[in-house]
Amino acid sequence: MTKKIGILLKPYSSLLFLNNKVIGFLLLAITFINPSVAISGFFALISTILFAEFIGLREEYLENGFYLYNSLLVGMGIGYLFFPTPLSLFLVLVLSVFTFILSFVLNRIFILYKIPILSLPFSLITIVAYLASLKYHKLYSNLINSHLTFDIHLTPFFDSFFRAIGTIFFLPNVLAGGLMFLLILYMSRIMALLALMGFSFGVFVHSLLVTNYYEALNDPYSFNYILVSIALGGVFLIPTLKNYLLALMGVLISVVLVDAMVIFFNYYSLPVFTIPFNIVVMLFVFVLSMIYYKEFNYNIRSTPERSLSYYLSNIFRFGESNIKIALPFSNEWSVYQSFDGEWTHKGKWKYAYDFVIKQDDKTYKNEGLYPSDYYCFGESVLSPINGYVVALRGDLVDNIIGEVDRVNNWGNYIIIKSDYGYFVEISHLMQHSINVKVGDYIYQGQVIAKCGNSGYSPEPHIHIQVQKYGVLGSETLPFLFSEYYKENEIIFNSIPKKDETVKSVIIDKSMQLRFNFILDDVYKYEVLKDNEKIEEVEFKVQMNSKGEFYFCDGKNQLYFYTFGSLFYFYNYIGKESYLKLLFKLSPRIPLVNGNNISYKDCLPIYLLETKTRSMIIELLSSFNKVLYKREFRYNLNNLTLSSEFGGITLSFYDKGFEEIKYNNVLLRRKK
Repeated sequence: MTKKIGILLKPYSSLLFLNNKVIGFLLLAITFINPSVAISGFFALISTILFAEFIGLREEYLENGFYLYNSLLVGMGIGYLFFPTPLSLFLVLVLSVFTFILSFVLNRIFILYKIPILSLPFSLITIVAYLASLKYHKLYSNLINSHLTFDIHLTPFFDSFFRAIGTIFFLPNVLAGGLMFLLILYMSRIMALLALMGFSFGVFVHSLLVTNYYEALNDPYSFNYILVSIALGGVFLIPTLKNYLLALMGVLISVVLVDAMVIFFNYYSLPVFTIPFNIVVMLFVFVLSMIYYKEFNYNIRSTPERSLSYYLSNIFRFGESNIKIALPFSNEWSVYQSFDGEWTHKGKWKYAYDFVIKQDDKTYKNEGLYPSDYYCFGESVLSPINGYVVALRGDLVDNIIGEVDRVNNWGNYIIIKSDYGYFVEISHLMQHSINVKVGDYIYQGQVIAKCGNSGYSPEPHIHIQVQKYGVLGSETLPFLFSEYYKENEIIFNSIPKKDETVKSVIIDKSMQLRFNFILDDVYKYEVLKDNEKIEEVEFKVQMNSKGEFYFCDGKNQLYFYTFGSLFYFYNYIGKESYLKLLFKLSPRIPLVNGNNISYKDCLPIYLLETKTRSMIIELLSSFNKVLYKREFRYNLNNLTLSSEFGGITLSFYDKGFEEIKYNNVLLRRKK
């Protein structure tokens, strides 16, 4: 029953890009300011849901609001014109089902191009309804005057602004729009800012083009500016200063598009509705997704604040580059040349690294006259990724020291295609040392060759780069090393500087097994405060519909993932709890075994600050990302991880956490 109610209420909040049942209920209540709009809209929803169940459509489809909110809009649109009667409700039923079918079809087509359908089905069906109604003379007796006698009045600007928001629900009413804006403000300060910004900018630009400011202020289609601003600035793009400017560009285009469409549609006595909003947002989303725009919102959350928090947590914790590879060796090596290096890493080949081995600041022993004098010569080269070998060469001789092969610059090489689509090239390998062949699937950490001195190489070294294509000499791409030791500190998702000495992080299999959590695993703890038992809690491993695993204590959810040499928590949903505390105490745990290993991690703001301070910081962080960053140091000593917050101890014989300690509170695993 609760699920059914959620399906009914979600379309209301979806019209404002929100996903909240309570907000949906309040918006439903607000629509009763005009009972005709409310009744027809709700009837359209019921009709659509019954039709979907009649044809056997899975409930999961209905949980996606866009299959329903377009039908809701059609119903409210008819209710705005015609008083609810059996005849008008029959029309609502037919058109809402038609809208649902069109939404389903358009979504199947548009999803191939990564384009959302937005409210396009509503706009198209309502045009059909308006044209058809010209012949339905019996409906004319049900025409109503939707101008509400009761309203409030503020300043001209806010009257028009709130009226524009209300128009989204066919309630061009200051009171209705004002209440809706308060709901938006409560849920998202960023959305409220974007709504004001989009409307103000759109009206200002429009006023420069038409007779006067008040004509622009009272344009009945100015709600398109609000929708464009919110959609681009806070929903489909990450809410940052750069994307606020892109949103304003979208508003600018929509101003001209609205006026052009008004002239054209008036010829047929048709309203423009949300067509300008749909066209502008669809075009922006299509272009930006096709070029893999850096701040495209691939993980749309419940509010822009949550999307921003998720995005900033990821870039501060895991780096801005999506391409991360391991070091191609196991022992200590030094950086000989880094990105945009002083010798050969230039132009389209600037994203590359060269590594050598040093002892006493020298790369060789004796006089360094022979390749074998160099410490790295003949050392094992490891695959930095999982993938297929797509090209290689291994027959070139290793150069005599002092000579280079200018014809075969890359020397002996291997090119590997990553599972994620990019390519990694490793060059200057030892003659006949490559032990894989084209077509082989190889794994990260697998020995694939030995370090040599072939090609344009003044001395033995490993050259590694990430590139666009699987051909020799392809343009390089920026990347990060997923993790490496710098002395006793593990550095995550970074690149070392020239002359820095680094070492690979080797996975400890026993640590890996400690985090092999399986669905429905249950971990029970007794909670002690000042050494006295106060309660018991249990954490159960569960999985959501997206295949994401999380710990659940019955109310709260803590999401986790294991990748490569790292176990980490990445999202928390809930209120204050021991799971939230666990996130702070162990946001990431390297799967290594060692003494006094330290590393840094950045925690999401919502783990550290009060709700009010989090709201302020999230809003300000949309203008300056650095304001979000909160970095802390963690120390791993065998099975104990400690920080300024407290510590955790891993189980010696079993999976998971043996103890979780914070101040005077201790969670101890029950046997």
